[in-house]
Amino acid sequence: MNIKVYLVMFILLLSQLSFADTIPTSIHGSNIEYAGSIIKVFKYEDYITLKPQLLATDTVNEKGEFKLSFLQRETLLINIPIGIYEAILFAEPGKNYQVVLPPFQPKTKVDILNPFYKAVQVYLGILNSDTLELNYAIAEFNAIYHSYIDREYYSIYKSPKAANVDSVISSIDKKFESYNSVFFKEYREYKYALLKFASYMRDYRYVIREYYHKKPFLYQNPAYMDLFNQLFTNYLDTYGQTSEGERIYSDIAYAKSPKFVKETFSNNMVLLNDTLQEIVLLKGLHDAFYQNSFPLSSMLITLDSVAINTKVPYHKIVANNIKEKVLKARRGYPAPKFELHDGNGVLVKNSDFLSDYVYLNFISRESFTCQQDFDLLKELHKNHNQDFTIVSICIDNDFQETVDYFKKNDYDWVLLSYNNQKSIIDDYNVRVYPTYYLINPEGKLSMSPALSPGENFEWSFYKIMQSKKRNHERNEYPK
Repeated sequence: MNIKVYLVMFILLLSQLSFADTIPTSIHGSNIEYAGSIIKVFKYEDYITLKPQLLATDTVNEKGEFKLSFLQRETLLINIPIGIYEAILFAEPGKNYQVVLPPFQPKTKVDILNPFYKAVQVYLGILNSDTLELNYAIAEFNAIYHSYIDREYYSIYKSPKAANVDSVISSIDKKFESYNSVFFKEYREYKYALLKFASYMRDYRYVIREYYHKKPFLYQNPAYMDLFNQLFTNYLDTYGQTSEGERIYSDIAYAKSPKFVKETFSNNMVLLNDTLQEIVLLKGLHDAFYQNSFPLSSMLITLDSVAINTKVPYHKIVANNIKEKVLKARRGYPAPKFELHDGNGVLVKNSDFLSDYVYLNFISRESFTCQQDFDLLKELHKNHNQDFTIVSICIDNDFQETVDYFKKNDYDWVLLSYNNQKSIIDDYNVRVYPTYYLINPEGKLSMSPALSPGENFEWSFYKIMQSKKRNHERNEYPK
C-alpha cells in the first residue's frame, strides 16, 4: 500500500470522526402559494450575539413542494423567515418533519421601511406528529406558562407570595411529567428558574450556584441561555463595583488578560468553574462593547486571547462572533464588502472604488425622505464628483422601476440593487432609509453613519479633507 492510499484512508477516517456524532434531519412540505420562493432554515450560532447560521436552503418547485436537509448533533431551535412570519421549530436529530407553512403573506414596503418591525413568530405545524411530540409539548407549555405571567404580572414582580409562584410551577409541571424528553425537562427547569429569579429568588449568587455551578452547559437550549443572559447582563460593570471585583477594570484595560479576569472572578465563590468563568467573560465583553466600559483595543485583545487559548470550541465561535458583531460597520474599520448589480446587470464591487472616497447610501424610491434627498445628492454629485463617488444601494424589489426613475430625473450617480446580496443590510446595520456612510480611499469607514445631504454632509466632508491636508503638510514639511 503506497503513501497516497494511506493519505486517502487517513482523510476518510478524519471525516468519519468529524461527522460521527451528527445526524441528518429533514423538513418537507407543500404549499402552492410559495411556488418559486426560496426557503431558508437558520439556527442561532450562539445565544449571546444571536448570529444566524444558515443550515439549509431550497427553492419551492412549481407544485409548491420543498425539502430541506441538514446535519445536527443536538436538539436545536430553528427558524424559517417567510414573508411577515418567522416560523420556528425545535428540531431533534434524525427526525423527518412534514410541516405546514402559514398562508403566504409578504412584507409590505411599510414593513421593510419600518425600523421597529418584528416578524410575527409562529410555530410550524407538523403533520406527522402526536401530542407527545416535542414541539407540541413546548407550545402547550409556553401557552400555559406565559398565560400565567400575563395574568399575574403585577403580583409576580411586586408580591410573589400572592402570585403563588411555587405552587403554580408545581401545578404546571404535573401536566408534563409524562414527557421523557431530556431537552424538554431542561427547558422547563430553566423557564421555572427564570420565573423564580424574576419574583422572589433575586439573589443572583444563589441562582448561579443552583443552576450553573457544576451543571451541564446547555448552549443551544434557549431557556438556559435566557436565564444566563439575564443573570450576567453588564456583569463586568456590576462585578467591578464590588470589593471582590474591583480589579476587573485593570485586568482588562491594562493587563488585557483573561487569566487575570478569571482570578478576579474566583473571589466570587460561585464562579470557580473555568468554563463558566470564560463564558461569563465573553458575555461581559459583549455587553461592555456597547457600554464603552473599557478601552476598545483592550477589549479586542482580551477577546482575541480567549479565542486563541480557550479549550472549549464553542467559546471560540462566540468570541469570533462578538468581534464580528461589534466591529461591523464601525468607524475606522474596513467597510463590509459588496458585489451588486447596476441597472445594466454589471456586477459592481466596493473594491472598484478604492482610491476614491465613497458616499454610500441605502435608499428606497418609495421613501419620501429618500425622494427629498435625491435632489440634494444630485447637487452634490454635480459639485463634488471629483472629490467623492456617490453610490446608492436600492432595496426596492422592482429595481428596474428605480432605474427608470433615476433616468427620468437625471440622477446619474452609481445605483445598485441589493437583491443578490440582501445580507448587505445587516452587514451595515441599516435600520432606516436613507442611511449614509463615508468610506475612505483605503476602504475603511470614515463616518458610520454619515450625515445626510440635508444635515450638511458637505461641510463635514470639507473638514475631513482639511484635516487630511494638514496631516500631509506636516509629514511633507516636518519642523
